[in-house]
Amino acid sequence: MGVPRLSSAFCRRAVSIAIAVCALLASSVATQDFRSSTDLESYRNVVERTFLTDRGGTMPGYAACVMCHTWQTSVRFSLETPATDAGWTAEQSRRNFEVVTKLINTADPESSRLLLKPLNPAAGGAGHTGGTYWSSRSDPEYVALLQWIRSLPNKYVPAPEPALDFEFFRACVQPVFSTAREGHIRCSNCHASGMIGFAPVPQANSAWSDQETKRAFQVLSRLIIAGNPEQSRFLLKPLHPDGGGSYTHNGPRRWQSRDDPEWRMLAQWVRGERKGPNCS
Repeated sequence: MGVPRLSSAFCRRAVSIAIAVCALLASSVATQDFRSSTDLESYRNVVERTFLTDRGGTMPGYAACVMCHTWQTSVRFSLETPATDAGWTAEQSRRNFEVVTKLINTADPESSRLLLKPLNPAAGGAGHTGGTYWSSRSDPEYVALLQWIRSLPNKYVPAPEPALDFEFFRACVQPVFSTAREGHIRCSNCHASGMIGFAPVPQANSAWSDQETKRAFQVLSRLIIAGNPEQSRFLLKPLHPDGGGSYTHNGPRRWQSRDDPEWRMLAQWVRGERKGPNCS
């Protein structure tokens, strides 16, 4: 039985369809590449310019973003050190863009961490150890960054984070703050008040009040990336650098490695694996 012959009309039609499909795919790729390059360019013009803005000093609220958000901050918002005083190279900006887009939510722009951290808590901000840059949501910088987020394609949406269990915090996490390791000081010696006041000192050795515990929980939550203990400042700062901790911490290193049972317990809580009052 011979091989059936295809008509020339059929062949021409098949070739035409193939060409059309290839053209459509090429157009789609080109559109995506153009969109990505446009997103990156707008990021360099709007966002990185904000990071470099001189605030007039080195104290919280007066330091340029870039003074802290380079090597000395958590992985979550650690930018590359600018190549020159003028800013970052194109390749550095591309890598910074990947970091910053993890701090925004194009499905709900106003909830973006990039906007909430520098915003005054009185205006709905989340609190920021680097101080307050915007007193209200009408600040021109806030508005510019919000418009930039809104201009992006709706694909920069953070994954749901596990909730931190308050009861486990009350029963098992908070006692860590008042229990010193041998030869160390208690966490509450330094972290009892202020922006980093997550370890209040109980009055007359009594238990923490509900108000103290709730405030400590709120403060500490700002130092945690829920679901990710390896990038949470709460677990990086007191961890020795040889064990994967931060290079800077004004206090002692409570843990030498991530194998420390206490570190592992707290890491499980951050991952959402520990709930309720059982600490064992």
